[in-house]
Amino acid sequence: MTQELMISNPSRLSVALRLVLFAMCIVSLGGFRLQLAGIDPTQSFQGFTASYAVYIADVASIFLALVIAILYSKEFFTSLNNAFPIFLLPILAFSSSIISASPWVTMFESTKYLFAFIIPISASILWYRKSKLQFSYELLKATLILSIIIVIIYPKYGLHGSSDVFQSTHAGAWRGIFGHRTDFGYCCAALSGLAFANVVYRKKISDVIVLIVSIFSLYKAGSGGASIVSALSIIAIYFHYALKNSSVKIKMSLSMILFSIMIIFFASMFSADGFLYSIGEDSSFTGRVPLWSYIIDSSPLNYLYGLGYISGFNSFVLPSLQMGNFNAPNAQGAYMEALIAFGIIGPLVILLINASYTIRFFKSFFKKENIVKFYIYSLPTSSILIFMVFTSTIVESYILQSNKVLICIAVILNFEYKNREKIIDNDK
Repeated sequence: MTQELMISNPSRLSVALRLVLFAMCIVSLGGFRLQLAGIDPTQSFQGFTASYAVYIADVASIFLALVIAILYSKEFFTSLNNAFPIFLLPILAFSSSIISASPWVTMFESTKYLFAFIIPISASILWYRKSKLQFSYELLKATLILSIIIVIIYPKYGLHGSSDVFQSTHAGAWRGIFGHRTDFGYCCAALSGLAFANVVYRKKISDVIVLIVSIFSLYKAGSGGASIVSALSIIAIYFHYALKNSSVKIKMSLSMILFSIMIIFFASMFSADGFLYSIGEDSSFTGRVPLWSYIIDSSPLNYLYGLGYISGFNSFVLPSLQMGNFNAPNAQGAYMEALIAFGIIGPLVILLINASYTIRFFKSFFKKENIVKFYIYSLPTSSILIFMVFTSTIVESYILQSNKVLICIAVILNFEYKNREKIIDNDK
């Protein structure tokens, strides 16, 4: 018998509660933060005082998440356990306050980071556990629709501009309800993978439309990393479905080819200038390699236990970068960011997370029992998790930041993956 949670059918939820849950997660994703903060996106960043609206939205989301966590404490702590090993990151963040130059800053930022995990977990718990369309699929569809509306009606917010609050070099790229095209791109990438899985399994025209629109929107966002995530996820899902009755040797060969392509691609990023330019990058990872070299050579890093989450970069690394004429709000890569904040243990935890998701991918790829159920639920989530986390940790610091798409999507998909395993095992 399939396990049920408190609310197993999303239709039982009132429309108002659905909207509140969506709003809570969208704020956690980083949606509408420009508008809530009262930022004019057409003006280059020169410092600003955020509107109280963004703080009210954050506090309301946190309060609702805590209420849900208390009311459904058993499910909540089970979900936290399922979030291993990615949940090690907020634990490291809080621990780093002990050695931080600004412990209160680190504690405050760590609290914000922690709720980037708690909010999507709480929303997932209250929504439902058994459904062909996962909560993450519905959330991402809502995000896509809202983003397209913003692009069409309010292009001032929906598109990067020539004099942009963040990066004018991305002028014309879609960012939707977010502040940056990369956030929107990762939403589209995750949605395209889930939509493709539903197209193959459900064969409904609505899922085909979602797939087409998500890929088109991803193209308009122009995010190279997100495009890689989308392409590799779709390829993995297709091969698994097409070869569901094939031998383990064939599946192993194809999976190794897929991972070889991914490794070769990232290795070629140091030399394939023409290809990288076509996806908006260059052979220095758009200036990341010189940035990382400068940080290592010029910043007072503590390789043993780090400098503290957020405050370490702001207090020690950022002044050094400004002296070197580098304009970077973070280390532009999760491994370097983790090294600065937590010392050598930080990059090792990032490696552990990638290794864990890689194992899940192979486990999903070779699963034979209840092949249709496992295909539609576990393989898409494990594929998107590994490709998204692997790609983003190399070229972005998103996995270590609050109010970013990556954490919210990863936590929800991680929860769904573990839960599908239990459902499938109980349905044998």
